[in-house]
Amino acid sequence: MLIKQRGFTLVEMAVVLVIISLILGTVLGLANAQIQASKINSTKQKQLAIKLALINFISRNNRLPCPAVATIARGATGYGVAAPTDCTGTTLNGAVATGIVPWSTLGIADENASDGYYNRFTYQVVIDATRTTEQSIVGLRGGISTHLNAPATLRSAPTGNQSNDCQVGTSTYNPCSAVAIIMSHGVNGNGAYTESGVRKALPTGDDEAENTNNDSRFVVKENSDNQDNPYDDIVLPLSTTDLLTPLTTNDSIKDVSASINEDITNIKNAIVAYAVSNRVNTSGNYSYPIPNALSTVPIINAPTLPLNTITDAWGNQYQYVQNIATIDSGTNSSLTAFTITSLGADETLNTSDDFIIRITVNELQDAFAKAGW
Repeated sequence: MLIKQRGFTLVEMAVVLVIISLILGTVLGLANAQIQASKINSTKQKQLAIKLALINFISRNNRLPCPAVATIARGATGYGVAAPTDCTGTTLNGAVATGIVPWSTLGIADENASDGYYNRFTYQVVIDATRTTEQSIVGLRGGISTHLNAPATLRSAPTGNQSNDCQVGTSTYNPCSAVAIIMSHGVNGNGAYTESGVRKALPTGDDEAENTNNDSRFVVKENSDNQDNPYDDIVLPLSTTDLLTPLTTNDSIKDVSASINEDITNIKNAIVAYAVSNRVNTSGNYSYPIPNALSTVPIINAPTLPLNTITDAWGNQYQYVQNIATIDSGTNSSLTAFTITSLGADETLNTSDDFIIRITVNELQDAFAKAGW
């Protein structure tokens, strides 16, 4: 008995092909999503490694490096090297310099200065941060703002859209602003420099365009596939806290309070030495003069206190007020002998970040007692 074998009809085969294509589309979509996620993760990991390299650079040099010049070709002189003093050769715009990560200067591999899409990371830094010294590194200040969208507008609600604004007490200083930016231009690479020093086409959307105009304002937001304003940049802003806290925590550098306290201790000791050298009257009745200005206080082998002692971490001279002209053993010990004030990071008197130190008569009497009354 013959059994007829029935094959697939055209309709059935069409259905099977549709199912297979749907499965393949799903698999390929998942694979592509995993690849993109891997590239984003690689980019972010490299950004964190660059951040660590910048922190280590600060610990060795008490400053941040300038960017490397973006247009230098592979193997040419200056390839991957931080630009010299004042970031010459990079793009300067106001208080910031923009180029690419100076991997050679930072001691990291060439490949780690490129993102997951093989484009160079853009690196912007506040120029003053590349000039700092051991005295002033603790006073490192930011100057780069991040925003939710373009046009990037500072403060001034309701139009302001600055996302790192925690400004207090002044219109000129924002303690939350970034001192450096490490940025990937994302999968589209618009505005990025390649490893050969060639720049890719600039973006046309407002938000990515804000991140390629070399000013000190950046848009940081979620990815968008809006056709008129696409956004896939990966931006890592670095504040002074991000860069200095690891170093102050492990005592590689002093924090601001420790730096100021050290200065005050040195000033106090110099004033004690001055008062002992210039005391008047006779033994048993000595009177110790308190100087009316720090410029009159001599130290060993120098006519006045050194500049790095009478200036704070932000390069401003301490404000000194003589509260009592002379001290003897009978002076009221609870009184303030002199006052020293640092204007703080905002460089403005009578604001919330001022450091005010009052030295009492009692502190000085204890020191003078060793020299005798």
